[in-house]
Amino acid sequence: MTVLLRGNQISLYVVDGVPISSDTWNISPDDIETYTVLKGPAAAALYGSRAQYGAILITTKKAGKKKGFTVEFNSTNSVDKGFIAVPHTQHEYGGGMYGQYAFADGFGGGLQDAQYQLWGPKFRGQLLPQYDGAYTPDQTYTTTFGDLTYKGHIKPEPYVNRGYVDGKSNLDRFLRAGFQTTNNINLSASGDKYALRFSLSHSNQKGIVPNTGVRVLNFNTTASYQLSKRLTFNANVNFNKTYSDNVPDVTYGPNSLIYNLSVWTGDEWNVDAPDIRGKWQPGQKNVKIVFPEHVHYNNPWMMVEDWKRGHDKTDINGYMSLNYKLDEHLNVTGRSQITTYSLFRSEKMPWGAFTYARTLGQGDYREDRRNMFENNTDVQVNYNYNIGRLINLSGLVGGSLRNFNYNSNFTSTDYLVIPNVYNFNNSLNQLMTNNFNSKMRVISSYASLDASIGKYATISATGRVDKSSALPNGSNVYFYPSVSGASVISDYVKIPEIISFLKVRGSFATVHGDATATQIGATPFNVYTTLSGSTAGTLTTAFSQYGNNYLSPYGGPDYSLQAVYSTSKPYNNVTAANSSGSIYDPNIKTFNRKTFEEGIDMRFLANRLGLSATVFQYIDGPRILANAISPSTGYASYYINALKTKKDGVEISLTGTPIKNEKFSWDVMANWSTFKEVYSELPPGQSNYNTFFKKGDRTDKLYSTGFVKAPDGQIVYDAGGKPLKNPINQFLGYMNADYMWSINNRFKYKNMTMSFQFDGSVGGIISNRLYSLTMQGGANAATVQGALGKSRLDDDTNAGVSNYKGTYVGDGVQVSNEVAIKYDNLGNVTNYSDLKFAKNTATSTVQTWATQYYGQIQEGMLTSKTYAKLREVVIGYNLPKSWLQGTFIDKVSVSVLGRNLLYFYKGNKYKGIDVEQFNSASAASGLQTPTTRRYGVNLNIVF
Repeated sequence: MTVLLRGNQISLYVVDGVPISSDTWNISPDDIETYTVLKGPAAAALYGSRAQYGAILITTKKAGKKKGFTVEFNSTNSVDKGFIAVPHTQHEYGGGMYGQYAFADGFGGGLQDAQYQLWGPKFRGQLLPQYDGAYTPDQTYTTTFGDLTYKGHIKPEPYVNRGYVDGKSNLDRFLRAGFQTTNNINLSASGDKYALRFSLSHSNQKGIVPNTGVRVLNFNTTASYQLSKRLTFNANVNFNKTYSDNVPDVTYGPNSLIYNLSVWTGDEWNVDAPDIRGKWQPGQKNVKIVFPEHVHYNNPWMMVEDWKRGHDKTDINGYMSLNYKLDEHLNVTGRSQITTYSLFRSEKMPWGAFTYARTLGQGDYREDRRNMFENNTDVQVNYNYNIGRLINLSGLVGGSLRNFNYNSNFTSTDYLVIPNVYNFNNSLNQLMTNNFNSKMRVISSYASLDASIGKYATISATGRVDKSSALPNGSNVYFYPSVSGASVISDYVKIPEIISFLKVRGSFATVHGDATATQIGATPFNVYTTLSGSTAGTLTTAFSQYGNNYLSPYGGPDYSLQAVYSTSKPYNNVTAANSSGSIYDPNIKTFNRKTFEEGIDMRFLANRLGLSATVFQYIDGPRILANAISPSTGYASYYINALKTKKDGVEISLTGTPIKNEKFSWDVMANWSTFKEVYSELPPGQSNYNTFFKKGDRTDKLYSTGFVKAPDGQIVYDAGGKPLKNPINQFLGYMNADYMWSINNRFKYKNMTMSFQFDGSVGGIISNRLYSLTMQGGANAATVQGALGKSRLDDDTNAGVSNYKGTYVGDGVQVSNEVAIKYDNLGNVTNYSDLKFAKNTATSTVQTWATQYYGQIQEGMLTSKTYAKLREVVIGYNLPKSWLQGTFIDKVSVSVLGRNLLYFYKGNKYKGIDVEQFNSASAASGLQTPTTRRYGVNLNIVF
């Protein structure tokens, strides 16, 4: 799960005061008592530079103070059904190109029967050779498209729509309802000197993709024991095992179901047909697949039943601590904690499956093993003193030692010798392997002081010193402080009666950090190409052949400031080594981040209405920057301390209780936030950064391919009827939202509660890759509507006709006086005065136009990221206690819930994706499975 806070991803989670390097879903929700979000780097003094963007503090449940034994059972069952956004596809035309198609073998032996798109013939019932037609080697059949003739040995059959059945596409009928069941039982026991809690959770989720799912087993135990009057022992252990036999791949390519089912193939085949369900051609089981194409597309049933990607991850984290109370003012705590995980992922690619890089079709087998171990040990002294009646001082002084170890091993076959034997000894060619090991140590000391001056003010200060092995000697010791203050003015100043509470607050913090990374991929620093000449990769370098590059939690050194190398696939029995493409300034220092924050909190009308507002500013830099340098140096980048950015933002929260009496209450909370980040200082000697950005520019500006336009803004077309592409990338808009908002309402009537939340985002753009691909591939419903639909019908009628140029005329202008367009180095047209424009009259086929407009020019793919959702509705009921009297049950509650119930997006043109999936500064969308609505019921029983 990705959590974005003020535009940055939070990577630190602190459980019961202990930082963990793991996934958040490794903690069962049934074991969480509370969570707190710390915004900005103020938390870094206690938890280190990993908290530079903030932290989420989780407090787990513990046994209560009530003596005795308690049992609690919690069960949640839900169904994922109904997509809030799905691609709008056409069902009038099938596979092929330029209206032509005749199947021979699916490898290109026929007419447009390999790597085809959905620009094939219209479904008219005409006779065409198709993938399931009878093959008669002694019989030749002739298929004609205009002036083009094809002869083959597959008997032509009526070409009709097979995939769109009862108003549902192949994708609709392939995906299914998902189910999730989560059960938790926990036991608590408390006495005079001890408190124990044991919790066991199990979750079983079936995905919306057939034969996919995940199971999660979680065990958590907490214990405390008062060893003496002054000495207390505390401990916690959390064990989590997440495992799946098959995880779908959502990357772009033939290994993606969306790629196969919704983008490049259509209704020329039926996902429920017996031969498609059977997967294998007669007599060639596990060798050759049944499908209309065999180069870039794959049978979806083979993909979910035979092409399996296993996932097995075990996480363990826990701590032990001793607290000794020296006197009523001082106590000492010693604590040691571990976080560790072991990850095993495998992939079994069967014979007959194809991807871009694996064209032989002889399968593969992979294993990806990763192990991480981290230990944090700290000692701290806590103090609390009163100075007279006015001043209270509290705080702590401590030191910590962090040891980090990570190792991974990735191994893949290079095709298989024997089908369906997934063993490294069955590799056709030499194995492709990658090993990686890393270690890091951080020694820290820290302190904090809180001073409370009566009812007038509270002042806090923190400081931390780190020494990290992830930085060069001489630059690896760094200090970062923070200070904050707050005053409740309403406590000592007479204010208007309408104001119940008035508080002002402010803070300053700075944080330094080392060269580390929060995530790591399967093949760090490796390049799998023969004599590639490429430099070594990074921690997140993907295996270049195919498949998803799964990123797991890391938190260790990224080695960006050290010389690294990798080895590539051998050539003529000689291993090729790839050295680092980077060098670094020997005087390089830590990165730096400063933050200023001011806020006000007010409550009105006897605390029935509340307002909280915060203004913040982040100054990032100088960073540790990989600055591009001339290739003539032999390197690609030079690491220096450079580049500053400034982020300004505002957050406003409004709370209210419009109605409140003994039986009924209504609570409302509304949130609104915005931020902008700009480049405030560029690297030395540079007037721009990353080619396009200048000082003062927003960091989320999207530069990419754009249209050439006339002075009045109309698109300019060439003589072939295609829109012209500007030779220089252009500014297309801002990727981040203008603002985010949410509104939550909660009603309570006697024992019943109801809550619902709307939220959304306004502004920002993204390149809608799914819309772009379906348009350039002929699958989008817009290609058969309006002027496009009319011209496409003309294209189909004239398929194969020599010299046919199409009838579609794009909306725009042409240069009418045959003068060449000239550009400056920014892509601006410099000779408008020499150009004459006239309305575009050049014709083209719809396929030619769409391929250029949506496939080559990103400006044509832009989509607004403005949306709104009915995020959640929950209705709960607590059984009256009178009903439970005389039973062994203390409490029973039941609730029903719905999530992602409604999705609001302006216009239908781009409504095929859920833009919330891309809520960061992403330039382009991907091929994720559609977002579903979730309906569930929860039962909670306390004994």
